[in-house]
Amino acid sequence: MKRYSILFSLACVIGLVSSAVAQAPKATVTEKAYPFQLSLVSPVAILSDSSSVNGLRINLIYGANENVTGVDLGIANQVNKDQRGLQLGIINLVGGNVTGGQLGAINFVAGNVSGSTVSFINLVGGNVSGAEAGLINLTSGNLSGYDYGILNMVGGNAEGLEVGLINLNSGSVAGGQVGGINAAGSAIDAQFGIINAAMEEACWQTGLINWADKLDGAQWVGLNFANEVKGLQLGVINYTSILNGLQIGVLNIAWGKESIWKILPIVNANW
Repeated sequence: MKRYSILFSLACVIGLVSSAVAQAPKATVTEKAYPFQLSLVSPVAILSDSSSVNGLRINLIYGANENVTGVDLGIANQVNKDQRGLQLGIINLVGGNVTGGQLGAINFVAGNVSGSTVSFINLVGGNVSGAEAGLINLTSGNLSGYDYGILNMVGGNAEGLEVGLINLNSGSVAGGQVGGINAAGSAIDAQFGIINAAMEEACWQTGLINWADKLDGAQWVGLNFANEVKGLQLGVINYTSILNGLQIGVLNIAWGKESIWKILPIVNANW
């Protein structure tokens, strides 16, 4: 079974590279691409830095070219514009977009990623459509797919799943966050962690400490706080200003409730 899994993974990689090569735009007269490039330390190479490669590039130490389509191998790989295919190196630098995959110790992409980027540190200046896996994943734009790491940070919105020790998202999350500390700057569907925070609206929070500006769903397990609750709070201490639902816990506080029974043990309700 393990042998078949390895063969399947290899087939996927080959298919990814082949697809990228097939979909690559044909080089124009001013944008001629060469099938092979060998670099020692750029500009000590077969081709000049201004050339593009459509095939195989090998950088013994460091190489730089305009566009690379196919397979890019080396210690330090630099692509000034777009990378299409598979890039393997210790340091991968792309000034444009990546379509395909990256595997290295440090991956930096100034533009967008369509595919996957795997390394200790992934830095993406644009959007990610696919997956990021690393110790640190920093995405300036939107995420559509998956983040796996110790620290995951998304500057825009996320549609998918973030899994890490710390997950920080500036925008909304249509999907979920799973980790030690989860924070979303806008609305979020689900959070599972030790500390969960939703700056705007949350649908589901499970953790030791849960906080949301507006809860339209449920908060579970530990200390639950929300300015407005429409649904259920189940924990040791439950607090809200506006309650439209049910609180179950040791101590339940609905401070804005139009009743003298604002603080109750076991159960508190208001509709």
